[in-house]
Amino acid sequence: MSWQAGLYVAAVLIPLAAFTIELIGIRLLGRLNAYLATGAIGLSFLLSAVGFIDYFFVEAEGVLASHHPHASAHAEPGAAAEATPAEDSHDEPAEHAKGPLVWRASYDWVIGGSQAVPVVGQIAGPSLVIPLAVHIDNLTVIMFLMVTFIATLIHIYSMGYMHDDPGYPRFFTYLSLFCFSMLGLVASANIFMIFMFWELVGVCSYLLVGFWYEEKKNSNAANKAFIVNRVGDVGMLIGLGLIWTSFGTFDINTINHSLRDKTGRLNVEASAAGDTAVVVLHNQETGQVLKSEGTGKPLQIPFWALTLAGLGIFAGCAGKSAQFPLHVWLPDAMAGPTPVSALIHAATMVAAGVYLVGRFFPLFTPDVQLYIAYTGAVTLFIAATIAAVQTDYKKVLAYSTVSQLGFMMLGLGVGGWSAGLFHLLTHAFFKALLFLGAGSIYHAVHTYEMPVLGGLRKKMPITAYTMLAATLAISGVPLFSGFYSKDAILASSIYFVFGEHNTQHILLFVLPAIGAAITAFYMFRMWFLVFAGEPRGYPAAAHGHDHGGAHGHGDHHHGNPYDHAHESPPIMTWPLMILAVPTIIIGYPFTILPVSTSDIAKPVVERMLEYGEPVVRQVHVESLHQSHLLAMGASVLILAVGVGLGILFYAPPLPYVFRKRQDARLAAERLGGLYGFFVNKWYFDELYDVALVKPTLALARLCSEFDRRVIDAAVNGVAKVTLLLSKAEGIFDRVAVDSLVNLTARTVYSVGDWSRGLQTGRIRNYLMFLAVALVGLFVGVFSWVRP
Repeated sequence: MSWQAGLYVAAVLIPLAAFTIELIGIRLLGRLNAYLATGAIGLSFLLSAVGFIDYFFVEAEGVLASHHPHASAHAEPGAAAEATPAEDSHDEPAEHAKGPLVWRASYDWVIGGSQAVPVVGQIAGPSLVIPLAVHIDNLTVIMFLMVTFIATLIHIYSMGYMHDDPGYPRFFTYLSLFCFSMLGLVASANIFMIFMFWELVGVCSYLLVGFWYEEKKNSNAANKAFIVNRVGDVGMLIGLGLIWTSFGTFDINTINHSLRDKTGRLNVEASAAGDTAVVVLHNQETGQVLKSEGTGKPLQIPFWALTLAGLGIFAGCAGKSAQFPLHVWLPDAMAGPTPVSALIHAATMVAAGVYLVGRFFPLFTPDVQLYIAYTGAVTLFIAATIAAVQTDYKKVLAYSTVSQLGFMMLGLGVGGWSAGLFHLLTHAFFKALLFLGAGSIYHAVHTYEMPVLGGLRKKMPITAYTMLAATLAISGVPLFSGFYSKDAILASSIYFVFGEHNTQHILLFVLPAIGAAITAFYMFRMWFLVFAGEPRGYPAAAHGHDHGGAHGHGDHHHGNPYDHAHESPPIMTWPLMILAVPTIIIGYPFTILPVSTSDIAKPVVERMLEYGEPVVRQVHVESLHQSHLLAMGASVLILAVGVGLGILFYAPPLPYVFRKRQDARLAAERLGGLYGFFVNKWYFDELYDVALVKPTLALARLCSEFDRRVIDAAVNGVAKVTLLLSKAEGIFDRVAVDSLVNLTARTVYSVGDWSRGLQTGRIRNYLMFLAVALVGLFVGVFSWVRP
């Protein structure tokens, strides 16, 4: 095992060790659990930072190494597969000759079966080999740094936010397990391990969303999240089964490097019988067709099987990343503590789905990619329209997450691998900042309702202006991170629709364009309603609903929340200020940075793109450049529309610009039923309630009645008959059997009692009995033998 791989193994195991200690000693450690959990994830961040620097800066100057995709299959059980230097090639472009740097380590902990399944790559191996293996490449390194950095700040923030909560030690115990699960998922080298950590992430989200389980709505939200994700996981299990039966291996690197040729294309041909399409497997490094060891024929997989496997994998990802139609669980997950929302929405659970789509990217056929693109486009549009009419700022952020995840899936679906994952990275920082800012607001005013707030920037300047930075980023304002990642997605969409002449899929550009405008509108709407203008407060006679129970106490439904508002303590504001830095600068184009900074950043950019679009298609540089120019112009125009509407309806009057803002309530009334349609979240919950929940409950009641009236009646009938038979048997036993036995016993006793009278103990009596017996004997004998 290389020391770099060991570094990441340690980064995964440290939170697990912390969780184990916290769980065993939760009563003994008490509030010290928070320091142990925070220190553990902080140490994982430091190890990730060392690995990041070594990967992108130290190794960038040396010879690139690449792990041969089949090396682990040759290794002896328990052997570690080391990264090996790639061979120089002067005939191919550099990116094909050297490939991305990979660190791997594995230990075969399950070995079974016989030499039965031909593993991809002409290697005959056991029919079941499941190693504990890590795979560290450019994507893993970046994800590790992002997850550990954000998780560390959330841990620190939580020490202030959860300070007075009675479940304080338990909360940090769950966080440690959550971080271990996500890091394990990111580092996993095979599908089996990914699925284990995938399910563990779901369990952790269930525990944290339902953290305040005393309230029914919180436990219901946790159940909803868990059940909806299980729906997606059914598809994922089908996909994993098809992958195993098709490839005979769980190793992701082997699978990804066997599907496409050197140009990154799937080689689809007609089968020998000519009745179906098949995918011919290649060694992507050499471009050679892989052949069966026994027959020498090319290894092939039915195209339908690969498509179905891809759809199954995406079904699981759609559940985790809250994609239509499995998006309904994420807004309800706001029932958990706000730091949990920040962790789920930014760095862990929902990021896992997008990450897995990126990791399995070469597996997806064009049909699956198109399905992913449309799913993302529809999701981002639906969620944006719902977010635009919410009055709860935490719900606005929740639907914003769903919408932004749709953007990521759209980018991946249209072939923008680096664009979709770049937006995952930038979104993690500004969404974590937004949710932690939301927690800071609640900590000050104890309400989530925007209409009763206003003017908070005067009392909470740090929260206000850090959230403004995040608002500018997610809205796509130039020079902020979100602008560049969203621009890359729009450019990929434009290139797919127009550059590749897929104008029949124009919706893949129209929907994200509209969604981006709505995003800018609802984010500025939220910021203006909470921080700008004058304080509004509750109407004098209002007694609103409890929107604050999730923090352990209710809203103040009288007076003005502004009166008792205050800036959060430093332990909560410092993470906001730290997150504001990457929110602003992480997306900067490196050409506008100082030369020294650009030189440092250059190897990072080159390494990030090594596994990008060339894996799937050869990109025409000029067309893509034109797409970026068009996307940049479209982004600025879309931003102007969205921000303009936000200012027009919700900004306080500005001198020399406009004297009176438009009445948002009047605009809502003019929208009529459409506004109500959006407020009711497109009636998805009601639809699922009518189409799924109520029929399921009705079927359950029917089964219950059948069980009670038929099965239970039959069982009870048999029981009654058995009882009657047992009673009859009891009577027969007492009257007949017992009486006969008792009669026999009495008779024997009487005979014995009579016989006892013969035993007098006197010799003369015995002599008399003997004489009588002898006389009787002689009489009998002589009577018998008489002639």
